[in-house]
Amino acid sequence: MNVEISGILLAMLSEQVSATKMSSPVSRSTTDLDRLGQAAYQLGLGYLWKGFESKIPDLFVDDATESKVGVVTVERDQVHPVSTPEELCTILGKGVPTLLILNRYNSWSRIDVTIELFSAICHLAGITPFFLHFVIGLGLKFSSKDEDFMSCYSTLSRTEIPVDSQWGICYNIRHFERHHRDLEDPWSCRQSALHQSFSTASGQPTWVIIQPPEVFDLIVDSATHPMTLHLRYLHAALVNWREYLDFFAERFKVLNQQIAIPNPYKKFKIDFSHEQHLHNHRGKLHHARSILTNTKNIIDVIAEHESAVTRKQDLSPAIHDDFQRELRNISQEVDNYIETSHRLLHISDDLGSMYNKILTFRSQELQHETSQKLAHLAQVDASGNRDMAVLADLTFKDSRSMRIATAIAMFYLPVNLVMSFFSTTLVWYGTAVDAAENRTSSIRIRSEVWIAVVAAVVLAIGTVCWSWWWNWRDRRKPDSKALEE
Repeated sequence: MNVEISGILLAMLSEQVSATKMSSPVSRSTTDLDRLGQAAYQLGLGYLWKGFESKIPDLFVDDATESKVGVVTVERDQVHPVSTPEELCTILGKGVPTLLILNRYNSWSRIDVTIELFSAICHLAGITPFFLHFVIGLGLKFSSKDEDFMSCYSTLSRTEIPVDSQWGICYNIRHFERHHRDLEDPWSCRQSALHQSFSTASGQPTWVIIQPPEVFDLIVDSATHPMTLHLRYLHAALVNWREYLDFFAERFKVLNQQIAIPNPYKKFKIDFSHEQHLHNHRGKLHHARSILTNTKNIIDVIAEHESAVTRKQDLSPAIHDDFQRELRNISQEVDNYIETSHRLLHISDDLGSMYNKILTFRSQELQHETSQKLAHLAQVDASGNRDMAVLADLTFKDSRSMRIATAIAMFYLPVNLVMSFFSTTLVWYGTAVDAAENRTSSIRIRSEVWIAVVAAVVLAIGTVCWSWWWNWRDRRKPDSKALEE
């Protein structure tokens, strides 16, 4: 994004340059941040400043003993830690190319400077409000968020006094580094932000880098081109991309070997977890491709900005051509990585298609086997039903025999009851024959025996009729319920 900055930003930067050489930062405290906020509102970035203010507690450390800025100058190749605004003012007041390094403990922690020291950096290094886009994404985190934002902002002021022209550029780069933890995926996505300001009055650039890549050489050389450090920074950010993409190529190679040899479907050891792993790899590849595409856009903005700087600084065509040639080499490398990510995504599509076919055919085979088992169970159930019908028929026959036996018993039970009654001592039939006249014994039946016979027959017939009526009523009950329904 190219942004043309006029009087407002120019005044702010000019004031910062003069204050770098003339004033002490002790009395400023966070006043420089207030100036940065005013510039943000005047540039239409008030929303960005409000977001920055709300996140200050999560962006910077509170303990001054933990606040350090690494400073590298042309005069000193090694990183010199600075913890006070006074030291920083002294170093930047020398007017030599200077690199300021702001570190973090890890990717989810705060920037290791206090808000007071960051305020001094904003003033002394000529930080533009656009750099806050990247600062607010480098604070304390408790979960993965804001993992995709990448941009580049180029500022070039115009003034009636050419010697006071100001220009700057800032952007963030996402890259991959090994996290050295015992995890299945050895890579983590890192974020780094860079800001460069240049004043023609001093003729020297000032760099600010937050969390530089591990392989970035922390040196500042007196190069003829004021933007040479961008090339080293981009190279350091791209150094692991080849190995990172090769990590996915190896994973896909292993997954492809499981299905490359023709085999029956049952011999493929493929399940839904393979689909999940493939989905996870595809998500990471989509993220990587997005990062590479944004990196390519950033390189294009750097190329445009360099062309404007060349015209502004009257750099020689040879220096300009050398820079653009090296930048094109980096851009072609990024294009190659983008093409590789496309190819890997196509491979993952093919693997996913094969997985789907294998799982689909396996599902069909399981359905076929299940239908066969269900048919067998139906046959077994039918055979069981036939056995139950036979048992029911036998039970019916047994019950019929029992009913006949019960009916016979019902006929004799009343007779038995009556005879038992008359055979008891409760009934007396009269006096027996005199024993003196006839000493032989014989059975004698009273003439009233017909009463017992009639009573037994009547009771048996009544019992049979009552039993028949009871069965007839039970047989009619289902028919009555059916008529009611």
